[in-house]
Amino acid sequence: MSRFKNREHSIEIISYYTGYIVLIVASTMIIPIITSLLFREWNPLLDFIISGGISLIVGAILIIIGMRAKESKSTVQWKHGFAIAALAWIILMILCAIPYRLSGNTKSFLDACFDVMSGFTTTGLALTQDLDHLSNGLNMWRHMLTFIGGQGMVVLALTFLAKEIGGAYKMYVGEGKDIELVPNVKGTARHIWKISMVYLIIGTIALWIAGMAIGLKPVSALLHAFYIFASSWSTGGFAPNTQNIMYYHSVLYETIAMVIFILGSFNFGLHYAIWQGKRREIIKNIEAQSFLLHPL
Repeated sequence: MSRFKNREHSIEIISYYTGYIVLIVASTMIIPIITSLLFREWNPLLDFIISGGISLIVGAILIIIGMRAKESKSTVQWKHGFAIAALAWIILMILCAIPYRLSGNTKSFLDACFDVMSGFTTTGLALTQDLDHLSNGLNMWRHMLTFIGGQGMVVLALTFLAKEIGGAYKMYVGEGKDIELVPNVKGTARHIWKISMVYLIIGTIALWIAGMAIGLKPVSALLHAFYIFASSWSTGGFAPNTQNIMYYHSVLYETIAMVIFILGSFNFGLHYAIWQGKRREIIKNIEAQSFLLHPL
């Protein structure tokens, strides 16, 4: 009987925090919804409304199932942390693939799931069809997924925690993270996103200016700037066109993208150390040493 209760309790813990992560990531669908609305893309708008609604329902059900775990203030154990991270990735892969499939730009739902996981893992392989004619809403979603994946879905969810929870570090490690920028996980997650957002603003502006310099219209240049930044920062390789970076035919554009790519290759611990004025860490860092020594 005790073993059954422990198992039930574990399921509740896993369900609650998985639902929490699903809700946070699903809520980001508001951005492609707004994008589709601004560009009057009515079919993609409906696709994302349907997908967002399904995702919110799934997240809410998972939270309700595990509500007792929250009320009892249960601590997340190592086994829970790994299960939460794995289950969240699987569920989010399926939910985030829905707008892909509804758009008609994938040959099957499996292909849509492949593209989503490629974005989450920043692999960059794509099975999406007719890239040159994707809607702005779906293109925004594709590049958002690779940007979020570069930081981590669990990291994103932990950023929005009202307060530190017991066992948060175990969920953090469960997603394959191990860098501690500050003593608590919530603070580390928020610093990771602060660093990413600062680079997002600077990198997008630089690419936006370069895009207009090569002849792109201001709005198109801004969208392309975000897409290429998100892909470069996450070292993923996604692009809004079939020709990828060759589409721009610009050494300036490629150079800016390469700089962002290299910066995105370094771990957040190094970025944070430099921000704290510890510039000698660049010399000590094994990644920086590898970059410098590799050409030799």
